[in-house]
Amino acid sequence: MQKQARVEPVFDSSDLKETITGWVVIDESQPDNENVVSEHASQEEALRAAEQFEQAEH
Repeated sequence: MQKQARVEPVFDSSDLKETITGWVVIDESQPDNENVVSEHASQEEALRAAEQFEQAEH
């Protein structure tokens, strides 16, 4: 089965402002059982991690 991941921002909402505080990589290979596989400080790191996750063999 091929793995598929997506990257999403993590928000901190306060005083009607939303601030991105980090990024997560989510395993969406099984849509009924999505899991966060890693957390990152920058979008660039998260995108790299998602690519590595998709290419890794399990």
